[in-house]
Amino acid sequence: MTINRRQFTRMVVLGSGSFASTSGIFFQKPAEAFSLNFLLKDLSARGVFNDILRYTAARLISGILSPLLEDKSDFTNPIEPGAASVIRSVDNGLVQHQFTRNRTELMQARSGTANSLLWGRERQDNWGPNVGFGFVQEYQDTPSSAIITGPHMTGIHQATKVLQAEGLTPHEIRGSTLPIRSNFDALGGWEGDNDPSVGLNPGVGFTQYRTSLGEVTSRYDLIEPGPGGFGRVQTTVEAGGQPRRNIFVTVRFPKA
Repeated sequence: MTINRRQFTRMVVLGSGSFASTSGIFFQKPAEAFSLNFLLKDLSARGVFNDILRYTAARLISGILSPLLEDKSDFTNPIEPGAASVIRSVDNGLVQHQFTRNRTELMQARSGTANSLLWGRERQDNWGPNVGFGFVQEYQDTPSSAIITGPHMTGIHQATKVLQAEGLTPHEIRGSTLPIRSNFDALGGWEGDNDPSVGLNPGVGFTQYRTSLGEVTSRYDLIEPGPGGFGRVQTTVEAGGQPRRNIFVTVRFPKA
């Protein structure tokens, strides 16, 4: 079953529980819940990048992203030409959405037949920093790309820490959290989803994507707007025959 972003958003708004895109039904399965607090002032693209690099045991690829984005030909480039052009396109998308600060290096994370390349950038939103990450994936020789920002990227970041604490291996963490196929970009901030294609859902944001071992669904709710307020991210990880993990992250905005 294939759904577009508007259909997915409507399903999550009208119902609760875990949506399985492969079956198209809501179902119950063994689940674990985790609750964390996160201070938005501590969010940075470099911090998220370094933690994902650490917990997934990905490979850092230094020194190529700048010349690759500038389309230079006089440097050693280990990235395949097809992937290089997609990286440039995705990065242009990040810049168009004002993610222009503190770009990270590039990392590569392999999980079985899936290969992911990812990097991050920052922007400043009304109530604190926002990070945007570009993902270029190749799965079973099929390339795809995604942009994941703000609340959803924060949820992924915190999920890698939870899974590591639960004893999952770096391979399992990679295969459980990093996207290999996504039907839409998650371009949201702390005020909610700003994509008009999903309809009017002020203070709410959603995304869902496949991983090499399962799928991730993320919902963001703005609870108390403004400086000193907070929002809540629910990241649901279903992968590898493990129990469904619902990871709730309360993100607290800096005071004025």
